[in-house]
Amino acid sequence: RMYYAPKFMAWINTMIPGKFPKIIKDEPRLVIPFLDEDGNMFGLSARSFDPKSSLRYMSIMFHEMPKVFGLDTVDFTREYFVLEGAIDSMFIENSIAMAGADGNVSGFRNVENAVFVFDSEPRNKQIHKLMAKIIESGYKICIWPDNINGKDINQMHLNGVQGIRKLIKASTYKGLDAKLKFTAWRKT
Repeated sequence: RMYYAPKFMAWINTMIPGKFPKIIKDEPRLVIPFLDEDGNMFGLSARSFDPKSSLRYMSIMFHEMPKVFGLDTVDFTREYFVLEGAIDSMFIENSIAMAGADGNVSGFRNVENAVFVFDSEPRNKQIHKLMAKIIESGYKICIWPDNINGKDINQMHLNGVQGIRKLIKASTYKGLDAKLKFTAWRKT
């Protein structure tokens, strides 16, 4: 599900000649491929190991498709979870990730089966807009409790939070309940 590219830009240039015409500082990156339902790679996300990197994530698309991770493993016919990050989605069975968390549901099937799970960032106005869009569309959404230990599922797991999937289920709302919970949750 993930790969290591010691010289990421040079590696991409072998697939897309000239993608990076001048490579000044090539760095290793964690490569997370976007695969379609048939397992064909249509793009990738590459995460920097350098916490000071100006480009923490880079997405490279080989075909015009929505940036969604996990299409090769998700079952849209039953409840599935839509998370922000690919790494977060690896912790939750039957989930996908929106690379970049733009809230665009194109590429999803049976959206009525989806539960949208954004990072727990109650002061982030960009996340507020995306969550409000999902709520207004009538979709189910997880609104984390105030006392959650971590901003995303990966961090929650590292902090020892148990039963994250059960916590998501208990924190899922829709319609007026979602609007009321969201209003109380956001801090700005």
